[in-house]
Amino acid sequence: MMKKITNLILGIVFTAIIYFTAVLISHSFSLNNDFIPDSLITHSIMLFLSIIGIILFGKKSLLNFQFHKVKFKFYLYGFLITIAGVIISNILATIILSASGIGIDPTGKGHAGVAGMNSLQFFLFIFIYASICEEFLFRGFAQNFFQPLKTIRLHISKDVNISLPVILSGILFGLAHLILLNTETSGPMIFRIVLMTTFIGIIAGYFQEQHKNILPAIIIHMTANLPGLIMSLF
Repeated sequence: MMKKITNLILGIVFTAIIYFTAVLISHSFSLNNDFIPDSLITHSIMLFLSIIGIILFGKKSLLNFQFHKVKFKFYLYGFLITIAGVIISNILATIILSASGIGIDPTGKGHAGVAGMNSLQFFLFIFIYASICEEFLFRGFAQNFFQPLKTIRLHISKDVNISLPVILSGILFGLAHLILLNTETSGPMIFRIVLMTTFIGIIAGYFQEQHKNILPAIIIHMTANLPGLIMSLF
């Protein structure tokens, strides 16, 4: 039990350290480039520190990062389930916001982190690069750190059981988007983003745990960003 508690605490602490180190360093520098966004610095540091953490803690047997082969059909399943997750989470967010009397988005301001990006920028820096970097932190590092807790499971159905590491990595992924509170992104939009990313994080985590491969999680993350990419085209 002590090992499980230790892994839980260490996983949360080191994930937070990696995340906020990346954010703080990126806020101290600016690329001053019209095409390359400053978020490239954030995600690059995030990816670098995540890989270093995976290697170092893997040598200490505190983290087991695996890379097994995955059949194509499971990528397709992940794609379809993610589309459903995006739709369901947005419907749920709309219902909650409407019921609360806040309204869907009274200011009309969207995600400040991608505002002003054209379709090529969104494709390169959000759809592809951000998906890879964030998955290495929240699934590759954090979720694998929580694996001693995998015996604690939420039974959804006879064949589907979601482990605590999957839930924790999803929640951390969702909460990480609260960083948008420091931007001009509206409150309702932040709520919608946090709820959706928590949903998507849990789906990505489930596939990562089931198949011992981070690639399905990355594809799921990209799928969740697909609506944004399509919107950027117009």
